[in-house]
Amino acid sequence: MKLLKFNLIFIPILALALGAIGFIAQKMLLEDARQHIIENARIIMESALSSRTYTTKQVAPLLEQKNFKLQTAVAEFRKTLESIPKTFDPTATADVRANLRKGFALGQQRALEALEQFAAAAKDKPGELLDNEFHPQSVPAFAATEIFNYLREKFPNYFYKEATLNPTNPRNRATDWESDVVNQFRTRPEQTEIVSIRDTPTGPSLFLARAIKVNNVSCLECHSTADKAPVEMIKLYGSANGFGWKLNDIIGAQIVSVPMAVPVLLAENVFRTLVLWLAGAFVVILTFGNLAFLLLTRTR
Repeated sequence: MKLLKFNLIFIPILALALGAIGFIAQKMLLEDARQHIIENARIIMESALSSRTYTTKQVAPLLEQKNFKLQTAVAEFRKTLESIPKTFDPTATADVRANLRKGFALGQQRALEALEQFAAAAKDKPGELLDNEFHPQSVPAFAATEIFNYLREKFPNYFYKEATLNPTNPRNRATDWESDVVNQFRTRPEQTEIVSIRDTPTGPSLFLARAIKVNNVSCLECHSTADKAPVEMIKLYGSANGFGWKLNDIIGAQIVSVPMAVPVLLAENVFRTLVLWLAGAFVVILTFGNLAFLLLTRTR
């Protein structure tokens, strides 16, 4: 009877204690998994930012430098063409013997005609060497997206997008939920980061977003009005979208999506293992508790 009373008190207390431990452990494991996912998202975000910085500081200036060198060479070539004599010089035969003057003058005339033909043929050729094309690869947003697309070949459930309300490139146009994220940044300019979870066909996914702000005047060279944008860019993307941007406007958001399935599954597996250990601990503690109670009651 005494043992029964002891167990009626001891078992609920033990069960509550171990249950509380299990509940707290589950919360901690899931939160740890969430923080792990957020950290992965931040690493991906920083990688995208690094690729943008690399494109801005190294790729774009390299193209500009190359074109500058070509322009300089073309200018020198044109200067040389302009220096070619355009008319026959009658004084050139003054020091030539009389019997050779006619042949020398004829040769000079033919050389001059050949030079004129060469100048006419080469007049517009140097301009063809200039790189007047628009290279999307020199645009930071394009470069970051392309680099991440290669990563997605191995990790297809990871996403990176520069979601823009009024993009030049149609693939960057924000979807409904992405537009909500962008508008949240626009209504709260002081907010630097948004972390949330959304359901996807492949399971829950955590996304991390940061605002895209027009903080450089150079952006307006291509995105203020269509008439100021590069002609080649207009040919590639058209003149209907990607314009009307203003300095300090929030025009989009960088969004990284990371699947939660694997980290959460690992956390759940760890929790199940912990539950088994807690159940074993419950049986052991209960057994030794009963034995101790019996030994104590028998000695009396």
